[in-house]
Amino acid sequence: MPANRTARLLILATVLATPAAFAAGAKVDIENGKTIFAQRCGICHAVSAAPGGPVAGPSAVGLIGRKAGTVAGFAMYSPALKKYGVTWNAKTLDEFLTNPMQKVPGTIMPMMLPDAKERADVIGYMATLK
Repeated sequence: MPANRTARLLILATVLATPAAFAAGAKVDIENGKTIFAQRCGICHAVSAAPGGPVAGPSAVGLIGRKAGTVAGFAMYSPALKKYGVTWNAKTLDEFLTNPMQKVPGTIMPMMLPDAKERADVIGYMATLK
């Protein structure tokens, strides 16, 4: 392979790998996570334990450390999510939020966060909801 072509392939590989490397090593931006949550998640999920607000999804308050499908009084969990059995943490949320319907077939949560940096920011924000 000519040196010029090898150099171009190396540059292309570096450029393609950069977004993933940046997202993995980037600092979590809680304010950005709050904004994204409000835009995409807040339609269904409340950020307060007080009555009222969105009711299509369970409250996000106390999500980190809580077993999936276990908010008392929330009756709209899918059987699939009730059976999922994980305890929510940064890793399990990251896997789930990438594509909920693929991770837990039968879940009724349609919203995906395919961007790793946005997911990290949203998860960081959700960790503040106690």
